[in-house]
Amino acid sequence: MAQDIQRTLLRFGMRHGWRRDVPLLLGWGVMAILLGWPVLVGWLPAGVGGALLCLVTLYVLGRIYYRHSLSYTAATTAIVAVHTTDRRVRLEFYEERVRMETEYFRGEGAWTELEEIVMFPSFWALRFSSGGHIVIPAALVTPELRAFLHAKAEHVMAALLQP
Repeated sequence: MAQDIQRTLLRFGMRHGWRRDVPLLLGWGVMAILLGWPVLVGWLPAGVGGALLCLVTLYVLGRIYYRHSLSYTAATTAIVAVHTTDRRVRLEFYEERVRMETEYFRGEGAWTELEEIVMFPSFWALRFSSGGHIVIPAALVTPELRAFLHAKAEHVMAALLQP
């Protein structure tokens, strides 16, 4: 089950992750126009405009690579105990935060950092702005937990997705 969850999270991150890059790419396009205009008019030497555009392009590519690597790292660490025989995970839901504890890892996230809840058929994934994921098997999502998570998502305006 852990490997299926990891594969599903990786596929989902690659399919839906590009939407987070759209504002960055639009900003790059606006910057290219703003840097190209003075060069075309003759106010700025072409070498200076090209160098500035190169720096902006390197920054944009670095941010895209960073987001992809963060998504991959989050998907792989969401399944912390993949290779162990004892996969006990303890989840604690509080009013202000959620806490996850395994044999090798302990972490928590504030509900204000919740970006989206993705409801896959076999599990739910809570994705936080810090890059962390918490995975809950769908069989363990009770009606009370479902209502609690929906209320927290509405409170912080997090997206509820069903792929």
